[in-house]
Amino acid sequence: MTTPTAAAAAPGRPRPTTGRFRQAARLTRTEFTLFVRYKTAWMFLALPMFLLVVSLGMESYEVFPGVDSTAMSMAGMLGSIGLIVGLGHASNVFTARREALVLKRLRVSGVPQAAIFGAVIGVVALFSLLVAVLMTAVTSAFTGSMPQDPVMLLVAVLLSTVPMTLLGLLVTPMVRNAEAAQMAAMVPMMILLFLGGLFIPLGMLPDPLREAMMLLPVAPVTLMAQAAFTGYDVFGGLEAATQPGYLGLWAAALPSICVVLAWTAVLALLVRRFFKWDPRQP
Repeated sequence: MTTPTAAAAAPGRPRPTTGRFRQAARLTRTEFTLFVRYKTAWMFLALPMFLLVVSLGMESYEVFPGVDSTAMSMAGMLGSIGLIVGLGHASNVFTARREALVLKRLRVSGVPQAAIFGAVIGVVALFSLLVAVLMTAVTSAFTGSMPQDPVMLLVAVLLSTVPMTLLGLLVTPMVRNAEAAQMAAMVPMMILLFLGGLFIPLGMLPDPLREAMMLLPVAPVTLMAQAAFTGYDVFGGLEAATQPGYLGLWAAALPSICVVLAWTAVLALLVRRFFKWDPRQP
């Protein structure tokens, strides 16, 4: 009689393969452990909180009845979480793993790209949501009001984590080591922070410039966070903003959601085409 162990070890028998879902789950658990142990990752988590505190020092004026510019700025800072954590963390750790041949060993062992990238996106999304909850609590405590649409707020944070993590992965082919990746990631990070309405309110800009910035992946998320917190339809500008109700607010947010999803699709294709698994040659 042939035992299962002997049958598995018999020559010519294919090894049992691990499903993609299980591979992704294992990698996600590993990514979670490494994220917790990685000091630089905690710095990226703390940076959105720092920006939130900075927004408290800005000059305040009333934007809507019961809503001042400080509350709008603090709500908008929620749009920076995915940008900072996703772009900064992914570019750093994947460059280090590539140079240490970790990524090459994963690919040689048959782990699919979707599992490798999905694991880091999942961990970034998880910690981004945790930071978003903390920042929302601080904003609510300071402004004395709660988010009018918490679901839209969570969706905005989740939507930003995927394209920003993919953008971080696109930084890795251009640099040789993790230190260079940190510096290189700061360039698109700062550009998107300024063009995303986080430091310069989008409602104060001319319509053509505001509409152009709405085609970038950060400004739509910023407006979604502000709309979710205040309940006002700020997507068309502050002058004509109204309170359309739950369904009306989601209808107004659809173009912004489509922009972020389009960026996600484009960046996913670029990562698939240009991401490098082998270490860069000197």
